[in-house]
Amino acid sequence: MEGEVYGLPWPCWGTPEMKHPGTHILYDTSLHVKEGGGTFRARFGVERNGETLLAEGSWSKGSEIEGGYPEFTVAVLKRLGWFDKLTAREKESIARVGGENIDRVSWSTDLSAGIIRVAMDHGCVPYGNAKARAVAWNLPDPVPMHREPIYTPRTDLIPTPDQAAVMAADPKVPAPTGTYPTLRDRRGFRVPHLGLSVQMRSHGVARDFPIILTSGRLVEYEGGGEETRSNPWLARLQQDMFIEINPADAAARGITNAQYVWVLGPENSARIRVKAMITDRVGQGVAFMPYHFGGWWQGEDRRKFYPPGTDPIVLGESANTVTTYGYDPVTFMQETKVTLCQIRSA
Repeated sequence: MEGEVYGLPWPCWGTPEMKHPGTHILYDTSLHVKEGGGTFRARFGVERNGETLLAEGSWSKGSEIEGGYPEFTVAVLKRLGWFDKLTAREKESIARVGGENIDRVSWSTDLSAGIIRVAMDHGCVPYGNAKARAVAWNLPDPVPMHREPIYTPRTDLIPTPDQAAVMAADPKVPAPTGTYPTLRDRRGFRVPHLGLSVQMRSHGVARDFPIILTSGRLVEYEGGGEETRSNPWLARLQQDMFIEINPADAAARGITNAQYVWVLGPENSARIRVKAMITDRVGQGVAFMPYHFGGWWQGEDRRKFYPPGTDPIVLGESANTVTTYGYDPVTFMQETKVTLCQIRSA
């Protein structure tokens, strides 16, 4: 283990026999690829609108190709004259993957890792050497810009309902100066995205739900926690679903550490009963909850409804009970990381 770090950061190239150390810092051209150096991945083609997307004047240390190059495939190896540096066994494996057209087999589909080996032997990064993509032309905002969450306490940063109605009627109408609305209502893959119209609810609910609520992971549990909360060694480490509350917010509500509180959501009269953790780890006006719990529903322990022998050791409220509407515009994943809430003693 001498000289290694905990884990092997991605990308960790090739087979175990290649002893790649993992890539501790992405896009570090000062190191050879075999030592963890890297470039920007060439995954969006080699040109757009007549301009190259490959790197110009930049390459990783020791690269025999001093400039940009696409991700490595058999076809690329052949053009470079490196194909015959594959072993017979590697070629046999590639033939099984590629069938009649082995040229299309890439570093990512070559089960022998031969393409990776040959590329690294020449100092090249298997996934190519391209420019950083600062303009994401296939996203709703090609250049990143701030947009207020659908539910926000800063109603001064979003349009008024009247302004939003004008924007909805004419997609060419810009957002009012000084506002940062979410994306306008649209339909994608038959799924309606009611971003702007739902955001207008913030004008009515922000006063009663003034705390920004976010959720995230714990070290002890994974996902919804059904498996990890059934593990006695992990379950003993975190036995209660909780919410982290800033001391100022707790004091204003008469909440003490480890007492039960109600967390109220702005939709569907949603509420959950969890323990309070008073901490400076969250700022004033912000609260955090883990999302690994289940088995309670709005204050009711529902262990009795599990089939015999299937209930986890630890149960708790699900954070998603009080999360609210919203979808990522690209992946269509639900919004679970930011909404509003109110917290009261239980």
